[in-house]
Amino acid sequence: MAHQGSNIQATEPAEFRGLPLDDIPNLLKQPPLLTDMQDIRDHAHTFLIKPFAYDPSKPDNEPEPIHGASVYVDKWDDDHVRLPCSSFNLTNKGSRKWSIIQNALIYLQRKCAENVASVYDIKEAIEYCNEAQFDIGCLEHLLDKVYKEDERAHFMTKVLPEMISFALNVDTICTEPPILLRIGSSRSLTFSQRQAASLLACAFFCLFPRQPHGQTYQSINFNKLFEHGPPWKLEKLKCLLHYFWRVTHNMPKGVLTLRRFALPNQWIPSWMESQTPVCSLHVNKNTTIEDMPGLLQIDFANEFIGGGVMGDGIVQEEIRFTICPEMLISLLVGEVMQTNECIFLFGCEQYVSYSGYADTFKAKADFVDNTDRDNWGRRLCHVVAMDAICFSNPCDQYIRACIDRELNKAFTCFRLPRSYEQRVYGIATGNWGCGAFRGDKELKAIIQIMAASEAHRPLAYATWHDQNLMDSLWTVYECLLRQRATVRDIYKCLLEYIARRPQLSLFDFIRTTPISSLQIKP
Repeated sequence: MAHQGSNIQATEPAEFRGLPLDDIPNLLKQPPLLTDMQDIRDHAHTFLIKPFAYDPSKPDNEPEPIHGASVYVDKWDDDHVRLPCSSFNLTNKGSRKWSIIQNALIYLQRKCAENVASVYDIKEAIEYCNEAQFDIGCLEHLLDKVYKEDERAHFMTKVLPEMISFALNVDTICTEPPILLRIGSSRSLTFSQRQAASLLACAFFCLFPRQPHGQTYQSINFNKLFEHGPPWKLEKLKCLLHYFWRVTHNMPKGVLTLRRFALPNQWIPSWMESQTPVCSLHVNKNTTIEDMPGLLQIDFANEFIGGGVMGDGIVQEEIRFTICPEMLISLLVGEVMQTNECIFLFGCEQYVSYSGYADTFKAKADFVDNTDRDNWGRRLCHVVAMDAICFSNPCDQYIRACIDRELNKAFTCFRLPRSYEQRVYGIATGNWGCGAFRGDKELKAIIQIMAASEAHRPLAYATWHDQNLMDSLWTVYECLLRQRATVRDIYKCLLEYIARRPQLSLFDFIRTTPISSLQIKP
């Protein structure tokens, strides 16, 4: 029993360990100055806009389509997105689908103007455009049961007609189809936020035809999202409709870039020989990855970027894509990632705040993203999709080939591009692949420390409210620092661990095994 009047107070657990977050270099403190768009001579970089220079004193300036607004350059091949407006988009009877789509959407728009449009009319328009029946139970429930009467009326009479216009004008907003970011290529695609809104409006009405190599791409059409499903599906749809509300009322005028990167074999580090010292580390139990601005933020991705965002999925990747819907364009252009590949997303904006995770996810409120822009007009938000191995048997992750695969994948994502080598900025990550993919948190933390060290970048690690992981990771890190461990030393420690298969956890093994005692030879 405590003594009455005692002055003894419990010590509050620390919220972080290591380097303070503010001491980690970030983009907001040292914004990169990019080469002007008009001076880019990289054939692997496709622009859907004319050269644009962002001027913060002229916020109403907006990028123009690459061919102006009057010329559409049609492409229907294996290297470009097949747009619904293409003259090659035909029905089974050989007639142009675009005419059918125009008629259906104009009819729906007219009903909106007459204030008589209903959810059934949306369903009818989508089915007419696709010559197929659709289940839109989730959308119907949101609009008819969840929205208040004034919210529903506003969506049907103000937001929906503008979305229809975005879709109908896709050929004047996107005056050529986006390039596909194919397997094995290191390519970039730069486009405007207005072009993203137009493409997403087409996806809402499920207008995209089957793309080339369809089995190696995600579908961006909303049909799976509209279907009856669990409660969190409704919350995702709330976020996406809020995005459309925002862009129809005040279109953002910035720029976005998607970049696929394939690491050449000759750039893969020799982990057994690396003398690189351990990187600086910040470990935090309460901060989320998206709340660490100015750092390279890791998307715990599926090999098919976006994962289950257009269906029932709602963990880290799906949440990020839901609150930042412009990221969904990566589903349209990004082919399935290989072991040496990743996809970067530059400039995407957040539109909604949220609470919860997985089945507790809730859309909360409007979010105004005031992140600074670079000189191209992109928000200084850099995200990279990093897919982990999904282990049906968790023991397999301690096979050397699996460790090497995860090390190489993390290094592929963490490696600085040449244009940023003079402005090193930190990485924000966490328990990568440790949920449904059954990864070991201790192993994944060590792997990411090794990869960040080899990339010569500081690491900020979010443990997601796990005090024990934060403390134990920091203890192991200090142990490595005291021994002046290199990446090679840590790799040898991993190999020794999998060779001995001790009863100890990985962290306990590292903490109790002096580096000088390791027997593993190159």
